[in-house]
Amino acid sequence: MASSSEEAPPTPEDLLSDELHRLSFTSATTSTTTNTTTPTDIHRSTSSGSSSTTTTWTSSSKPQYSTASSDPCWDSLRRLRSSPSNGGSAPLSFSDLQFLHRLGSGDIGSVYLAELRNSPDCAFFAAKIMDKKELESRNKEGRARTEREILQLLDHPFLPTLYACLESTRWFCLLTDFCPGGDLHVLRQRQPGKRFHESAVRFYASELW
Repeated sequence: MASSSEEAPPTPEDLLSDELHRLSFTSATTSTTTNTTTPTDIHRSTSSGSSSTTTTWTSSSKPQYSTASSDPCWDSLRRLRSSPSNGGSAPLSFSDLQFLHRLGSGDIGSVYLAELRNSPDCAFFAAKIMDKKELESRNKEGRARTEREILQLLDHPFLPTLYACLESTRWFCLLTDFCPGGDLHVLRQRQPGKRFHESAVRFYASELW
C-alpha cells in the first residue's frame, strides 16, 4: 500500500508550467528575416540547445486601434524590435518573455501571465500555450490554426489583440492582451443580485454591433 505521505503525480498543467519555467533561450543564435507580400510577417528562427523558436509578428496590419501609442504592450514590443542589441529589427523570442503563473486552461491549451523581460513599462500579456503533439493526437490542429487566423484579422477595441505567434518544436503560443478581472460571467456574479444594471446591459450589447 502506498504511503499517505507520497506526493501525487504531477498533472499535465504542472509539467507544462515546469517546462515553461525551464525555458532558457539566452544564448546568441542565428537570425533570419523573411520578406513576404505582407510586411508584418517577419520570422526569426532561434535555437538554444535542442529547442528552436519561430516568431510571427502581425502588428502593422492593425493600424487603427492595436498600434495606438497608448498601448504600452505595442510600445514595449516596438522598442524591443528597434533595440540595437537585436540588430535594429528583431521579432519576439522566448528569451524575451518571463512566464509568471498559469491563469487558466481550456480545451486545447493553458493560458499563462507573461511579461517582457527588462521592460520599463511592465508590459503584461496572456500567453496561450498549446502542446503541438497533443493537438495532433486529438485532431485539434485545425482549431488552433483557425483561432490564430481569426485573431490576426481582428482589430477592434472590444476584442483581444494578437501581438505575436511563437512556435517551437513542442509548443505553439499565441501572445494576446492580458485582461484582468475575469470574464462576463464572473463580472455578473459580482453584481448586486447577480444582475447587471440596464445601462451596463446596453453598453455590453453595443459592443456586439
